[in-house]
Amino acid sequence: MSRILIIAVGALAMTSVALGDSFIVEDGAPLAEIIIAEDAPRMTRLAAREFQTYVEKIAEAKLRIGSAPSDEFPVKIYIGQSPATRELGITSEGLEFGAYRMVSGEDWLVLLGDDTDWRPPEPWARSNTDWLENKQSEWDELTGAKWSNPLAAGMYRHYSGNAWHFETEAQEADGEIHIWEFDQRGSLNAVYAWLRELGVRWYMPGDLGEIVPKQSSVRLRQMNRTVRPDFEVRTMHLAQYHSRSRPDILWSLRLGVNDIPSILHHGIRYVTEREEQRTEHPDYFTLINGQRDTTSPTANACLSSPELLQENVRFVRTIFDLYNAPVVSVMPHDGFNQICECALCDGKATLERGYSGWYSDYVWEYVNRVAREVAKTHPDRKLLCGAYSTYRFPPEKIDKLEPNVLVQITNGRPRWEMDEETHNQLERLRDEWQQRTANPLSLTMNYPFTQRGEFRPCYFPHVIARGLRDTQGQVWRQDIWGPIERGVLHRPGVNHLNAWIHARFMWDVEQDVDELLSEYCRLFYGPAGEHMQMFIEYCEANFDKLTKQPETVNRALSLFETAKAAVESETVYAQRLALVDDYLEELRKRKDQLNRPRDDVPVFSAYDLTRDKWKEAKAGFKLDGKLDESFWVLQAGMKELINGRNPAFGSTFQVVWDGDAIYFGIRCEDVEGAPANVSTTESGKPAIWNGDHLEILLETDEHAYYQIVVNPAGAVTGLDRGAPQQEWFSWSPEAEVGAHIGDDFWSVEVRIPVTQSTDDPLHLVVGRKPMQDLPWHFNVCRKRIRETGTEVSAYSPTGANTFHDASKFAKLYVR
Repeated sequence: MSRILIIAVGALAMTSVALGDSFIVEDGAPLAEIIIAEDAPRMTRLAAREFQTYVEKIAEAKLRIGSAPSDEFPVKIYIGQSPATRELGITSEGLEFGAYRMVSGEDWLVLLGDDTDWRPPEPWARSNTDWLENKQSEWDELTGAKWSNPLAAGMYRHYSGNAWHFETEAQEADGEIHIWEFDQRGSLNAVYAWLRELGVRWYMPGDLGEIVPKQSSVRLRQMNRTVRPDFEVRTMHLAQYHSRSRPDILWSLRLGVNDIPSILHHGIRYVTEREEQRTEHPDYFTLINGQRDTTSPTANACLSSPELLQENVRFVRTIFDLYNAPVVSVMPHDGFNQICECALCDGKATLERGYSGWYSDYVWEYVNRVAREVAKTHPDRKLLCGAYSTYRFPPEKIDKLEPNVLVQITNGRPRWEMDEETHNQLERLRDEWQQRTANPLSLTMNYPFTQRGEFRPCYFPHVIARGLRDTQGQVWRQDIWGPIERGVLHRPGVNHLNAWIHARFMWDVEQDVDELLSEYCRLFYGPAGEHMQMFIEYCEANFDKLTKQPETVNRALSLFETAKAAVESETVYAQRLALVDDYLEELRKRKDQLNRPRDDVPVFSAYDLTRDKWKEAKAGFKLDGKLDESFWVLQAGMKELINGRNPAFGSTFQVVWDGDAIYFGIRCEDVEGAPANVSTTESGKPAIWNGDHLEILLETDEHAYYQIVVNPAGAVTGLDRGAPQQEWFSWSPEAEVGAHIGDDFWSVEVRIPVTQSTDDPLHLVVGRKPMQDLPWHFNVCRKRIRETGTEVSAYSPTGANTFHDASKFAKLYVR
């Protein structure tokens, strides 16, 4: 792809009609053969095999595949470009981004598009070990730098076979046609479109997910059409090719998705993240409290560093030259929630704009500067940056971005929200960005499926259809982060519908979503179809209530039980429903929690520092752990965790709210002369649990729940307890801790940033200001560890040897 071009043509809908008495299969007898070029590309050969496979499934007749027409079969099926299609005057000229042609004559059918084979440039890794032991040093020698390269290091993940066998005699020894994710696939799209017209549907990976009508004869239908997608790039992360799960890989192909080989997210990290860069160039990194942050996993960049800018320019040019990539990311590393404090960065934050605009001018000014330099050597290429987290809003001091800058808005259309205000708000955001750039936008949908602990039935057909329709003509790339678990689709029984709706509408936004949904329910669930449609539509309309209202959960589960009762066991419909039934187990557990009263828990009212009465105290506030500001009135104490008695070593705390953060001030009494047992001074280390520590557990109005652990040295560790257990530690609260150790006590002041944005679930506490009518729930817990014994206490005792009983969390609101 050499340019970014909006294709808004859509499909030329023409009714297919039968061509006289010409048959591809008649009464179970094959009357056609499949012709491909002798040197056909991988995707052409796969397209021919898929055509052969499904005609056999439909009519129980296996068509011959060859490169030379024979006299045995009267009808010829030409798949992909070949000498025969060129003689017919049918080529793939002008067919980009998966577009295809379907043309037929009296005794022939042509299905073709661009099928160009992708070949990865060297050096690229055949495995992770190969990168670490061999290819990374080749990359370093090639570039003369110490950069990461996610494309080369992870290239093997984009191949469906054993990467060591690529371009060897063994590459197809298993009988499969192995492909690259970046192979062009126009002819394959044409084959799938032709099969869909016969009634074939691929709703979910594997045989259980497909619908194949049975008929003894297949007519040759008259057609002459060119079909172009409504969006150039249609990325859905549904399968990792190196997992070699053929059902999942084939399903993603049947959906008609595509991708481009490049670096499209958080591009700056690949310039800075290696240890050599951290050691040799500390000035590339943010200055925080007088120290360059070269140790954090997501150590972010000082965007005022002129040396970093020049190295970033060299990196981008290298990726352009090596991969012929049309676009490369110059987006900051993830978790960009604190600006550098060096003199060059001073005054560049715009905190008055709120979280989504804190660093917009700072980040986008850097992007513009890189773009100007890159344009001198690569005027036909683009740089991309995400409108994300603290730089989601358009900059105020830049009227127009450089002509080679592309904007990628994270969650630039609703994920599940049906209300008009959300749709209108995002439309305004897109329009504001469109005013800053002459280029079309890119949209990334971050975790819109059942990931990170999601337990609600995630069905959003109408939201997806509207969002794609609203953005067609304005957006060149739709990037949907599908739910992958161990390389394949997570919870396929639920997630497949959103992916399928996305895929259909990315090709044609003018379809009727209600007709598609009705057909899907009827074909996929049979006798339960009508009930499942009611269940799906109810869950979509009430998605936000399924975490809060037991009556809504009860209604949803009741609708599903009715659907289950409509089918006989051992049928294919029962098997499909069983996948949904299994997923709903967590919802049933949450229903029990919602029904459990919390009337007997403490209620805590926090001070509101945004009020004028605290203005003077705020002005002199220093996060040092000493609790000497006037608002630190330590009014709440802790009790022994199990029996609720006063502990031997007491603790008191206060909570205050300051608009974009919640603060905890906590004092822990102890033995004079030895008040603290510190097991680590480093944040993010499991050793924090080996010594004295505090745990702040927060269940907001948006998420249940977060765990933030701090110790007397000010070390901090965060866990997202609402995510699957293996992902708990992937979240960071971005908390700041001031710690102080006295003669007979230790104390901390903890600042926990809070955002209403759900765009980045890996950073920050998500929630709105806790109010009396919409409180948060929380607990503050202490564990004192000595050789002589351990004492455990909490603000709201759980009555058991655990802090983690959410039903015992106290209520929290801001007075």
